[in-house]
Amino acid sequence: MEKRGYLGILTAVLLLTGCTAGGGEAQEASLAPAEEQRLVVYTSHKEEVWQPIVREFEERTGIWVDVVTGGTNELLERIDEESEHPAADVMFGGGVDSLAVYADCFEPYQCSEWEKIGAQYRSEDGLWTPFSSLPVVLIYNIKLLPQGRVTGWSDLLDD
Repeated sequence: MEKRGYLGILTAVLLLTGCTAGGGEAQEASLAPAEEQRLVVYTSHKEEVWQPIVREFEERTGIWVDVVTGGTNELLERIDEESEHPAADVMFGGGVDSLAVYADCFEPYQCSEWEKIGAQYRSEDGLWTPFSSLPVVLIYNIKLLPQGRVTGWSDLLDD
């Protein structure tokens, strides 16, 4: 085959692949369900935490998930601002103390495995379900306060 033949084939291949380039997003958008049929998750977790969970959830249920990321306070403020027309279905992340401030923005929910969660780790009112337990360490100078004086957050507010 002469050079012109190879050049023609190469041009045709490039033209055909060029026609499909960028089409992935358009094709994905056409396959996506309507917004009201998607689960919207607000999360303050890093992508390496939420992505495998969301991927497995989508594979197991067939439900499309839209993830909105941000800091805990940013997302909680957004949820509060959207209270008349909520956009989020689930808040995944944030500390219990932060969530308690916005308790009026959440509906109670108890997962099917709620009874198996240790009582010290679950919300009796169903406003949150634990995902992980992270320790909080309070460090203070025992030259200024006697050892054992600080045992919780409220002690930090005591004169």
